Amino acid sequence: MIIDISYFLKKDVFIPNAVAQPSIGSNTPTSIIQLQAEIDEKEYEFILSFLGYEQTEELFNQFEADGTWKVSALLKWKNLVDGTEFNGKKWEGLRYSAGTQKISIIAYYVFFYYLKEDFATYSTTGIQVAQAENSTTQLPNEKQASAWNKFVNMYDGGNIQERNYSFSSNWNGLMLRWNSRQRNQVSLLDFIRANSDDYDTNFLSYYGLINSTNL
Repeated sequence: MIIDISYFLKKDVFIPNAVAQPSIGSNTPTSIIQLQAEIDEKEYEFILSFLGYEQTEELFNQFEADGTWKVSALLKWKNLVDGTEFNGKKWEGLRYSAGTQKISIIAYYVFFYYLKEDFATYSTTGIQVAQAENSTTQLPNEKQASAWNKFVNMYDGGNIQERNYSFSSNWNGLMLRWNSRQRNQVSLLDFIRANSDDYDTNFLSYYGLINSTNL
């Protein structure tokens, strides 16, 4: 496991009660259990989407059962996960820290799908949306779209080939803005392509930006 529930304390991917102690004597899954299950599934799914099966298995085999690196872990996998500098540029990694905040492209991917599944639950009477007293229920679309677009930007720079300028576009009523990426920082696809001797690039996937009406 590359990330854990501690990556969901950051405001834009915050999940309430995801780091609280689970209840005792209850058969109802806690937020921790539900989020952990989503991490387990979606983390593997995402890695598989750009590495393929053999490389994905090799990567996860570099970790001990507790999530720490094995002594024998290969440098190329440590570089992919925890970041490295190369050719005067900085690849932050699939996970990194900024001050006290833990940040990960995987967390944005997981959050997008978790929010979708957590919004409505299945019961014997059908799909239901919980209603809290003195509150207004809102669709999670905007939060989902925001998380997804941050994921896409970290993955391939938002599908922008030239990133040394800024521009904005009104797309279906939603103003999207791209700011220039620092020249010493690179996206995941930038890093993989630049190190194609270490990573098989035949499995790379591509994602597009969305807005709330796409959901």
